[in-house]
Amino acid sequence: MSEKIDWNVTARVAGGPMVAASGSTKADAYDKIEVTIPTGATQAVDIAPGNWTSVLFLALNPAQPSDKLSYKANGSDIVVDGPHFLVGAGAVALLGTGAVNLSFTNGSASDAQIDILVGRKVP
Repeated sequence: MSEKIDWNVTARVAGGPMVAASGSTKADAYDKIEVTIPTGATQAVDIAPGNWTSVLFLALNPAQPSDKLSYKANGSDIVVDGPHFLVGAGAVALLGTGAVNLSFTNGSASDAQIDILVGRKVP
């Protein structure tokens, strides 16, 4: 049985243009994770079983975005200064092809809470 993840995003410039997108992603399974990264810590988080090639949707939403909160993916440090939404296998491919985990580093002055939602194919 497949799962359906509905998503939408809107960006609007005050007094200017707007870009909006919405749709649905069908996945074999989903994973919902709530993780807390302690202040000053680096912590690996297993996002889902398998490899990134099985992931079709990824949403990371920090309770408090920070330029001092980051994760390592595909050899790069990516700052979590806002929510991250990757929709489709093409977007998720930016994270690489290896095991579905992210190593978070929290250099902020308080613990970082992050909600993660993953839609994936079953390997």
